[in-house]
Amino acid sequence: MTALELKSPRDGSILTFRVVTQYAQEVEFEVSVRTPWFTGRAPASTFMNGSPSTMFKAMAQEWQGWKEPKSWQDLERRVSLSSLTDSTGHVSITVELIGQDYESRLCVVLEYEAGQLEEMALATAELLG
Repeated sequence: MTALELKSPRDGSILTFRVVTQYAQEVEFEVSVRTPWFTGRAPASTFMNGSPSTMFKAMAQEWQGWKEPKSWQDLERRVSLSSLTDSTGHVSITVELIGQDYESRLCVVLEYEAGQLEEMALATAELLG
């Protein structure tokens, strides 16, 4: 598997992780979002900050809800992910992508269901370590 699409049941928006290069100690990948209104992508890496799969694993372990945001960002802060949950089992993931000029930004909020978290955690760990 070289790519993973996480589709929101709310509006069909898609968060995609696509592996570009895989080394022994690092994975370079691209994160993209596609919503009914916006599309964007940015490069990321597991170098120094680890894989976003750790955030997804933490979310799945606390699938009944958590109070503080769970987050991940790459070393260069080109990709930032942050998640919150509500009392009805909805999980909001805020995705912020920074452009090549480091001034352009795309920020979208994607909504998922708590029941999707285990599969999301397993799939991101398989793809990105």
